This record gives sequence, C-alpha cells and structure tokens, in this order.
Amino acid sequence: MFNTYDNVYQGTSVTIQNLSGSTAVTGSAIDTENLDNGMIHVRAEVTTSNPSVATVAVTLTECATVGGTYAPALDNTGTAIGFTLDVHAAAADGYARLEGLGLNRKRFLKIVVTPAFTGGTSPNIPVYAEILGSPRNARPVRTAVSNT
Repeated sequence: MFNTYDNVYQGTSVTIQNLSGSTAVTGSAIDTENLDNGMIHVRAEVTTSNPSVATVAVTLTECATVGGTYAPALDNTGTAIGFTLDVHAAAADGYARLEGLGLNRKRFLKIVVTPAFTGGTSPNIPVYAEILGSPRNARPVRTAVSNT
C-alpha cells in the first residue's frame, strides 16, 4: 500500500528571497533520478512600496549534469514550462506539472524566478519556489501465476 504522507519528495529550489530590481534568481539544482512525477510550486507575496506593476516570471530549466549548462525545460508541445505571477495587489501561487521524469526529461532541474516592476521606491517581492515529487517505488513484476 502506498502512503501519501511518506511518498512525497520536497526539494527547495529557491528559498525565501526578497526579489528586487530585474535580476533573475536561479535556484539550486534538484536531482530527479528517483522521482516518478512531480510539480513545481511558487509562492510570491504581495510587493511593498506600491509599484504600479509587480510580476514574477517563473521558468523551469534542466540539465543532464548538476554543473552543466541549463536550458529551458519544454513540455510535450515544445513550450517552455513556466508561468507569470501578478503580485501587485495580492499574493499569488503558481503550479506546473512535471512529466517525463526518468524518461525524456533531463535529470537535474532548477527554478528561475525573475521580478519585474514599474514604479515604486525600492520594491521587493518575497518568493519561495519548490519542486514536489513522487518517488519511484519498485513494484513486483506481474505474472499470471502466483509465486506463493
């Protein structure tokens, strides 16, 4: 029997950061070798100092080696995996499904978050990004005859 509580992997790619300016923040690499499937979750809090626009662009990147060159991870349609959160007036959460772990997806993943502001005085956005996954579980080979 599978226990949901014990079968959830959480890897923090970007810890709580106060994003300011327009510089992208790249999270740490998450090794997906033993994951079956997963998702990314990003939480961005409401910004301070009243800019007229405050967004966080989120992109998932991947690489075959932990220290190699990361490129945008693409979904099955060839579109980069990611989304943009509007945090001008309220906090926001964003999610994206991860498929192909251990199959056609590269082993190491990183989340990149990029803030954008218009106006305000030194605005910043507190943000947290994580990769959640389901570990692969070894299952017995199905046969037509029981071995007991």
